[in-house]
Amino acid sequence: MEWQGNGYVISTKKFGENSVILDVFTRDRGRYQGLVRGGTGRQKRALLQAGNYLKLNWRARLEEQLGQFQVEAIKLNTGYILSSKLAPLALSSICELLKKLPDRQAYNQLYDSFEIVLRHLIDDKDWLPLLVKWQIGFLQQMGYGLDLSKCAVSGTTEDLRYISPKTGRAVCEQVGLPYKGKLFDIPPFIYGDFTKDITPQHIFGGLKITEYFLKKHIYNVHNLPFPEAQKILTDRVFKQIKTE
Repeated sequence: MEWQGNGYVISTKKFGENSVILDVFTRDRGRYQGLVRGGTGRQKRALLQAGNYLKLNWRARLEEQLGQFQVEAIKLNTGYILSSKLAPLALSSICELLKKLPDRQAYNQLYDSFEIVLRHLIDDKDWLPLLVKWQIGFLQQMGYGLDLSKCAVSGTTEDLRYISPKTGRAVCEQVGLPYKGKLFDIPPFIYGDFTKDITPQHIFGGLKITEYFLKKHIYNVHNLPFPEAQKILTDRVFKQIKTE
């Protein structure tokens, strides 16, 4: 059994003395793992950094086996991302989520949106709202999508202002106003409205929404710690609000 394709490094795990198990994200095959012999060596170690884009050749005797990867560099993105103060935190958080995907299943839409976020991380420009949108898309792919199409109570599609933490459904302003303290405000960019100024308050609000639902549906149910990188990122956005 053999296939060739391209993909992004998610993570590596040491295996034996000088090999690693490489975890990658591909468009057609989803998340995939394989052994890279000599992966701890200096040359290959530089290739196998999270976010790098590689040419992959996977081979195994049987399809269900772990198999082995042969890898070649296509684009080494890590250096560009590490030059930013915050972008490495975002990449780490994204990769931690990707590791929660069931392997060997294609997630084309999630992959395409990941590439968009990654390009903005490399340029270190306007990526925070895209990160929040990607995390919402991740929740949807995992079967826990937020329903922002209409008010959960009245059914109206107008003046949707809040999200219920219990249901993940939108609530219009008129219905939600008396319960405002118990609901999340919906940042405008979540609806795709990037024409309005996106403030740090909007970003912080978006990160708190995704943090809550990622914990609820992904991390807490499996008794897993929430990614430290995401915590630090949210905290730094909060500090930015405080200094304004």
